[in-house]
Amino acid sequence: MEELYITDLIDVDVLQQIQDAFSKLTGIASITTDACGVAVTEGTNFSEFCSKYTRGSALGCIRCAQCDRYGGELALEKGSSTTYTCHAGLIDFAAPIMAGDKMVGCFIGGQVLTEPPDITKIMTVAREINIDPINYLQAALKINIVPKESIEKAADFLYTITSVLSNIAYHKYLVYQANKEIEKAAQMKSDFLANMSHEIRTPMNAVIGMAEMALRENLSPEARDYVTQIKSSGKTLLTIINDILDFSKIESGKMDISVGEYELLSIIHDVSNIIMTRIDSKDVELILDITPDIPCKLYGDSIRIKQIILNLANNAVKFTEHGQVLLKIDYFKRSSDEIELVGSLTDTGIGIKKEDVGKLFQSFQQLDSKRNRNIEGTGLGLAISKQLLTLMRGDIWVESEYGKGSCFSFILPQRVSDFNPCITRKESSSFFVAGILDNPYVRAQLEADIKRLGGRYMDISSDDELLTLTEQENVFLFMEQSCFSQQIKHFLLAHPKITGVLILDFHANASSSMDNLLLVKKPLYSLNIAAILNHEDFHSDYMYSSQEDFEFVAPEAEILLVDDNAINLTVAEGLLEPLQMKIDKALSGKEALEKIAAKHYDLIFMDHMMPELDGVETAHIIRRFHEDYKDVPIIALTANAVSGTKAMFLREGLDDFVAKPIEVRIIVSKLKQWLPDSKIQKIYEQKSKPQEQEPTEILQIEGLDTETALKLLGSEKLYWAVLKDYYRVIKKKMQLIENYEKKEDLQHYTIEVHALKSASRQIGATELSEKAAALEKAGNDQDLTKIHKCTAEMLELYSDYLRILQPYFPDELPKDSSKEEVSADALSTAFANLREALDNLDMAQMEEVIRQMNQYRYVDWQAEMFSQLQSAIEEVDVDTCESILQVWEDGMKLHT
Repeated sequence: MEELYITDLIDVDVLQQIQDAFSKLTGIASITTDACGVAVTEGTNFSEFCSKYTRGSALGCIRCAQCDRYGGELALEKGSSTTYTCHAGLIDFAAPIMAGDKMVGCFIGGQVLTEPPDITKIMTVAREINIDPINYLQAALKINIVPKESIEKAADFLYTITSVLSNIAYHKYLVYQANKEIEKAAQMKSDFLANMSHEIRTPMNAVIGMAEMALRENLSPEARDYVTQIKSSGKTLLTIINDILDFSKIESGKMDISVGEYELLSIIHDVSNIIMTRIDSKDVELILDITPDIPCKLYGDSIRIKQIILNLANNAVKFTEHGQVLLKIDYFKRSSDEIELVGSLTDTGIGIKKEDVGKLFQSFQQLDSKRNRNIEGTGLGLAISKQLLTLMRGDIWVESEYGKGSCFSFILPQRVSDFNPCITRKESSSFFVAGILDNPYVRAQLEADIKRLGGRYMDISSDDELLTLTEQENVFLFMEQSCFSQQIKHFLLAHPKITGVLILDFHANASSSMDNLLLVKKPLYSLNIAAILNHEDFHSDYMYSSQEDFEFVAPEAEILLVDDNAINLTVAEGLLEPLQMKIDKALSGKEALEKIAAKHYDLIFMDHMMPELDGVETAHIIRRFHEDYKDVPIIALTANAVSGTKAMFLREGLDDFVAKPIEVRIIVSKLKQWLPDSKIQKIYEQKSKPQEQEPTEILQIEGLDTETALKLLGSEKLYWAVLKDYYRVIKKKMQLIENYEKKEDLQHYTIEVHALKSASRQIGATELSEKAAALEKAGNDQDLTKIHKCTAEMLELYSDYLRILQPYFPDELPKDSSKEEVSADALSTAFANLREALDNLDMAQMEEVIRQMNQYRYVDWQAEMFSQLQSAIEEVDVDTCESILQVWEDGMKLHT
């Protein structure tokens, strides 16, 4: 049984009340102790002899505790209450308080006598515990003399009380244990999900990142479509992963609500862009009905609010093939500093049967699965939305008509930071808007928005009605692209004071040479309408640039990428290539520290989970020991992008984070946010770079499935970059795996074979990847027998790639055939210098010794020793360096 203190199981106030009631009823002193005899309550009805004198002495107090513990042990041994004589000669009785078969405390009663006190004993005890004998004797004479039968009855009564307390304690212990098991299970689940998130996000980083880069190549239309679908499916998978993680967090009570100031229109912007890409080629119109006078700045969890709206909007798009998806946001004021946000998502989709409405907000529920079998998802979106709203004191409900559509509505209280309207028309002059629109949903919303902004609106149904516009002042003519005829174009050219507004589809590309013709992409709503009416620049980046476009370059920016996975470094570097930055890479926290000590960077991307020195620890060292990096942004790269991640990184001294898989749009926005303005050069026209010619023949390399690898990576150029990274670390990785296997260091062994599995799959070393995967499983299963049996076979296959790949990368291995063979004297000098450097932890001197040793040629076993020594120096592993030197010296003695 786990060690527990009595007050963990029974409240001390309860113990005190029971004890006081016992003493009041019997007239006998009492106290409650823990299992060691230490009092946990205040003594009740204590005599002066005990409270003032015996326990007033330090030695007397120790003896009393020993007596109390002795009484408890006697009672425990007897299995009931027991009487005994204390060290001062008084009669006490005790009964144990049990939790199952474990004593957690003791109820002590007594401080009585059955006959007058023994004067000789009293005087002896007084001298032993340094108490005035006369005062002590006088107090002893006041002790109650009680018949033996009364003491026995009181002891039995005491045992009855402790039996009840024991039952309480035991059941409390069972509850405590059950709670511990629940907490343990929840922690295991949380740990599993965190690991699952990391394990899935890491390979997804390669899949989405490589797809992103492949789309920059000169692909055929079919290939471009395939790669686009890979990228889209990868992002869908990430959405599902995030749903599962979020639901688990909410279920275990670990979902944090992080409040802060935000602008609601920013959320609407982001959601509308995402939903427009979801709609794609569907015959569905996204309509935004946003009340213009919503307060411009609110205080709440903007990330979760965006998640809720996005979940509802995604659902609406999924189940709607024709018509509209209408997002409506309004509010009403609750108090001087709080409003109720009222939102709804209405669609013209398939609707919900009445009997299924009650299942909507349950976990993993997908209604009418036969009818909706082609619609993907976890069935968690609505359940997550409902629970998030509950956490934020909000609510959600639904109204639906089967076959006609649904309306999901929510209400959410939010504090207000600034009551100024989020959308206003700055000019006081009147204006007139005409619309030539085919789509009835767009037409109805435009009319409503114009009226709310204080203007007059009319529909134009024929070209003849255009002439009526010349009679109005401050006229705007809104047209859908399908309605923009040559006659309308000529009309606008002939009337330059009338502003034409051409409404384009979200994915359309168009330009205008007419001074009085503006272009705006859907969705058209109160924000961009107000910007047009205010003659503002409403051309937001999202309207005219795709995710692959870059609006700036930073050729003078110095960037450091830190990640223990070389493939991730290659992906990140490839994604950022168009920005023309100067990028350095580091494969560990230690290597990153070496690089920043030698060079100043403008920004650092730091992988979170790395062996030995993780990203947070590395950031701590940078902040503490490198004064010139006090204000340099450090941005975490993490595959565990769950709730609270950003707050954690900010607490630890990092500035921001980017979730894996890395998205170009996100990482570029972070660079734009954190790079110094002086490093950023705006570009206004994206020139397409010349495309490389794809090879006409399939690349063939012994032992590698190059065809599959090339399909995965998208280009031969990137494949050679990845292959080079793979080849350069073979010796080092082999040595690490071998060392971890010998030391039976399963944690680091499993990390290394996991990395080898992924890297080998990337280059097409399929057999090696499968062997590494099997050993990774063995590491996770703690199967040392299999590890010892199979590691050598895997390493033999791994080492064969040194021979296979060496002809392709001749410059990657040192050319030492012309070097002088190392002598014993040279080694002796080097060893002495290196030991001095190791003692002083002088990295510069260590590297200088290695540089001098590298001037010589090493043969046979000494070549391997030198390779191991180089790796240990790179890792700043002093203990391993000393061990290698000792083994090397012993080997030299054997060979002389």
